[in-house]
Amino acid sequence: MAEQQYLDLKHLDKQLDEFEKKKKKIKKMRIGYKLFAHLMGDEKFAHHVSESALNPDKRSYRKVKIKITSDEGELTFLEKD
Repeated sequence: MAEQQYLDLKHLDKQLDEFEKKKKKIKKMRIGYKLFAHLMGDEKFAHHVSESALNPDKRSYRKVKIKITSDEGELTFLEKD
């Protein structure tokens, strides 16, 4: 069985930039636990997340809250009202 391919930080940044261009505010992003672990391998992402909060329930990246989910590769965005 082939190893799952996960998105990289460049792709995540591109998606966040697209929301900003459309003037949409993201309340939270839901990231699957394996995708999160993969992204934590990127020094930039790991630095932002680890510096965002001491409490793991308050993690964020680029001022967007992160919710880690049990769906391995999930990446969804919840917009503010």
